[in-house]
Amino acid sequence: MCGFYCATSRGREVSAGEYVAQFEYVMDAIDLGDYPIISIYNDGNIFNEREMPVDAIEKICSYIDGYQSIRKVVVESRIDYTPDGHVQRMKKALNGRQLEVAFGFESANPLVMNLCINKGFSANNFDVFHSRMRSMGVLTKPLLLVKPPFLTEAESIRDILATVSYCVSRGIDYVDLEVTTVEKNTVVHELWKNDLYRPPWLWSLVDILQRCRAQFGDHAHVYVSPWTYSVESLDGARNCGVCDAEITAAIERYNCRFDTAEFEGLDCSCRDGGWKEAVTAKTPLTIPERIREQLAFVRQARLSSL
Repeated sequence: MCGFYCATSRGREVSAGEYVAQFEYVMDAIDLGDYPIISIYNDGNIFNEREMPVDAIEKICSYIDGYQSIRKVVVESRIDYTPDGHVQRMKKALNGRQLEVAFGFESANPLVMNLCINKGFSANNFDVFHSRMRSMGVLTKPLLLVKPPFLTEAESIRDILATVSYCVSRGIDYVDLEVTTVEKNTVVHELWKNDLYRPPWLWSLVDILQRCRAQFGDHAHVYVSPWTYSVESLDGARNCGVCDAEITAAIERYNCRFDTAEFEGLDCSCRDGGWKEAVTAKTPLTIPERIREQLAFVRQARLSSL
């Protein structure tokens, strides 16, 4: 589902100087002293030296050290690109500030993780990673994927709730929901073009947030990441079109204080119509069966278009 390759340098090495220049540009554009928390996302893996040189990280950290108001720095990396030495060097360069590593966990369900997402690691790998980071005094922030391909609307809601529960059981009380969007040159794009995939309903996001609050209380702060990324999205989370702006604005307000009262009184005919139909729809096919069937359909459609 990730079309970020379209926004990369296509294999050209990005130098330490270029990364530092980007950060200097931001420093000139805004006053970082206004922000107690900053995120340094390179749309990749900050601890993979092939992507971002350690020299660039340490120089950026030296700039951050000039802002006494910054208390926490959030970075992003796959768990298999987080060698202890690199993490410790950044932690040291931050001079006592809290370091938090966001990582794509997506789902605690191995079937979803491996077949629907092709993630390449298991929940056990996450447990080891989380223990390593905690031993170094580093926080971890799982990024969970809302409605991966091949899941029904109801399955995607249940999967998120189960994954949040898994994170809470590991002592993690803050997770990000990443909403699947349709981006070019992806399997999701091919499914979407053939009416085999629809991004999640906004009502599903509201339902997830309300149920997380009821089930976990303050043990789980669930943030919804904006679904505007570095690459163009052809489709994203939506309802019927009439209520989309109102529901999206309520989710943005919710993100500020994790207050589900923002959703009280919201309604639209599509909630009891299209969304209710989506969450009650059933399929007799198992996940592996529907993956085989849908990919075969996509392949045939591509061949027919040649």
